[in-house]
Amino acid sequence: MDIPQLKLLAGRVRGLLQQSACLIGHSQALDLIAALPGLRNWPEVMAFPERVAACELGTAATSRLTYRINKKFSLGVEPKELLASLTEGSAAPARNVLQVWPGGPLPGVYVTTSDQAINALLARYEEATDGGLVYAERAANGWEGSIDLGEYGLWSSGINRLQSGTLLVVGPLQLDQSTWKDAAERVEMACLHALNSEHRVAILMDTPTPDHLFDDLDLMVRTLREDSSDAHTALRGVVSEAGDLLERHPFADGYAKPAAIKTKASLDAIPKSVLEPLRRELAAHTSGMVLFGATHDSEHAAYEQLAAALALTDHAGPAARIMIRHRSTPAKDWMVPDPIKQLPFLPSIQSAYAQGFRRILVDPLYSSDAAWLGYDDVLFMGTTFEHEVTNVALTMVSRSGSRESEVLALQQIIAVLGVLRIESKKGGCVVSDLFVRGTAQGPTGTRWEDFEDFLTSHRVVRWQDELTALLDAGVVSATAVKGAMRRNTHLLEFLAARRGAKKVS
Repeated sequence: MDIPQLKLLAGRVRGLLQQSACLIGHSQALDLIAALPGLRNWPEVMAFPERVAACELGTAATSRLTYRINKKFSLGVEPKELLASLTEGSAAPARNVLQVWPGGPLPGVYVTTSDQAINALLARYEEATDGGLVYAERAANGWEGSIDLGEYGLWSSGINRLQSGTLLVVGPLQLDQSTWKDAAERVEMACLHALNSEHRVAILMDTPTPDHLFDDLDLMVRTLREDSSDAHTALRGVVSEAGDLLERHPFADGYAKPAAIKTKASLDAIPKSVLEPLRRELAAHTSGMVLFGATHDSEHAAYEQLAAALALTDHAGPAARIMIRHRSTPAKDWMVPDPIKQLPFLPSIQSAYAQGFRRILVDPLYSSDAAWLGYDDVLFMGTTFEHEVTNVALTMVSRSGSRESEVLALQQIIAVLGVLRIESKKGGCVVSDLFVRGTAQGPTGTRWEDFEDFLTSHRVVRWQDELTALLDAGVVSATAVKGAMRRNTHLLEFLAARRGAKKVS
């Protein structure tokens, strides 16, 4: 047995467990399958390949696996039954002798961003195989000769019983930060089916950077796991508009070095009271996280401040922004200031980093993991709809995963600017709240109160002071302030305390 075969068996075990309502992830399945060669987990599999090579798939091996499954999930699985399930359909003919379309293109993974290419491939496959069945996800499940892969998709155990050379159609797979890991796992599984069962797999992709698609896919599969793997060798080529499966040599050409673009942006969006302390703090850093919040334009809040900050951070390296998610209205991604619009719009932090970008714009409001925490030489910049330093910062921190990750996220924040815009009869004005870290060390505990106290106590400009000055001078009224941020508890408490102080005096 070899490691790719063991990975494929992990997929089969995952599918079998799902049929018993035991939903596990791919990594958990890999740790389970390590029981076959008598190892504790997948890292041990990679550390002792000779144990894998010596392993034979028999009742002795499946006894170890059933023991582990029964212990973890309380399932009454028998070794002989599991062996039959794992070996069912495995008596395939010799490798390189394809049962379906033997004179057709080589087995492997072929990709496209075109629905038309997929439709042309289906027609070509049907003609070449005299109506051979296609096993497909949504990208081709409307085709008359296709069978839906179902809810388990590429992890369906039935795929292993298909004749070699069978066409699988996967996707559409969206590439953005929120789907990057899931898409990588699906592409890896497609590669394993191509390597171990000699299937042809066509994947329909949806990416903001089709020119980088091959490099992105190669990066995804190579870096999905810490251990080395040959899964990427199954990435074969492209599906042409005519429906041909064409090889690419090499599949990935390598990313081009990013061009340095000098930012041309006005600094007017950054209030004068905070410009110099913010400029000094940013000049001292080329890594960490800078956050901006504002209370106008909820769709792209604080993007004016973010665009201005690009001009203050050119020293940190080339900049790019990340597609955190696929919007239902893609045009909104481009309703941003010109300095941001001109930046490369990439599908993930991983892709941006691999290309050499060292300033990366993210959206903390829709970030659901701590992907950005894995980089200590990148300056991240994000925005949200808030005006208080604590709320702006904790929006990012709260989406960083575990409490340990939250502490790490807080330690990476170097500056936070919040801007409250107030409209009144005398015109509009702004109130600022600015945190700069300087040399301060954040709290090591995990209590939210400690986070808030640290952020609040290290502000160099306080919104309470600026708002007090505006109210005292009669520039704005309390009514106008309430209208600027109606649901902000701290703002309402501030106004209530001010009214109380006036009554006492």
